[in-house]
Amino acid sequence: MRDPIPEKSPRDRVRFIQHRGKSILLEDFSDLDPGPEFLDTLRKAKEAIESRPLKSVLVVAVVSNVHYDLDALNAMGAFVKANTPFVRCSAVVGIKGLAKVGMMAVSQLGGRSIKTVDTIEEALEYLVSVE
Repeated sequence: MRDPIPEKSPRDRVRFIQHRGKSILLEDFSDLDPGPEFLDTLRKAKEAIESRPLKSVLVVAVVSNVHYDLDALNAMGAFVKANTPFVRCSAVVGIKGLAKVGMMAVSQLGGRSIKTVDTIEEALEYLVSVE
């Protein structure tokens, strides 16, 4: 499968892609530091999710090499919680080390389960298998 993240373009960090006939929201947080671009990516993702019907959105978030601080984790937790009514299922790619603890906190703050996987392909296959 061709990598759905061909280049690091800020305008393309949040977009819907097709996989096996299903629309999946790709959120690319990879290589981001806390700050304006991180928050802008969250805002764009929130807008994209809320443009869809309740419990309909399949989400894959790529967080490879993302850097967090307390403000970023709080913003991510609020983001997940606000969008939970719209999300049918979500998966996250690229969590390693202490970031797993942060993701567990975000998942708990948001009140939903987020599957962690190692590759985008695994995430996409998981999401399209959800009924």
